[in-house]
Amino acid sequence: MLLTGPVDSKLRRSDTFSEANRLHPGSIFSFLPADGASRAGAVAQHVSRTLTEGPGKLGAALSGDRPAVLLADFDRRAYSVWSASEAPRRLDGRTWGAFVSHVDGIEVLNAREVHARQLAGLFDYARERYDFICADLTGAKEAHGLEVLRASEAIFLVATSTHSSLEGVCEKSSWLHQIDLGERCALLLERVPNGVSAAEAEDITGLPVCSLIESDAQIRQLALWLHASTVQPESGEASFALAG
Repeated sequence: MLLTGPVDSKLRRSDTFSEANRLHPGSIFSFLPADGASRAGAVAQHVSRTLTEGPGKLGAALSGDRPAVLLADFDRRAYSVWSASEAPRRLDGRTWGAFVSHVDGIEVLNAREVHARQLAGLFDYARERYDFICADLTGAKEAHGLEVLRASEAIFLVATSTHSSLEGVCEKSSWLHQIDLGERCALLLERVPNGVSAAEAEDITGLPVCSLIESDAQIRQLALWLHASTVQPESGEASFALAG
């Protein structure tokens, strides 16, 4: 879906998304861990922070105002003014502040506190107010995760290059294909000692390696590509480097 060309290439050129799954302002990017060792949360936070810095920090080729970015965190167990049984039935401007806080310069939605049946409306509300929504599905309940995945333009499975982690990718990828979300998926890979190569990871999982995530530079480059693909989708020329 995302990439073509040899996996050992220094430059990976992205294919444009299908018309039915085109990136646009308000796009939701889900980060789904393959297993407990995957750094989905850290990657989602890093991408969110980089996008929040705006085009000036992302690269001179991009132009425009600082984008509004929301990190939807399903693993945060911070104190909330609402209990699970008392959460407001209607989520709007008056209740939004009860769920959103500023953490390390990022606007973070404590999505864990929201009832699963309210998530669709919540993300519709968020799409109108944010240019990018990054959803960290680490620790998400199944009902929560399913709602967010269905609303996502792109689903990034985050894994290490160990066989056990890639087996987790295969299981989740198979499930996502069963619910017709397989075409939205790509792999974010952290190579580790004694792990497989990026090419082998693609062969094992059947998913394209969208980016390596072993350094800040690689994750920032991923954010650059997401920004360029969203604000300039008509160009069809977005590309990014697989550093390493």
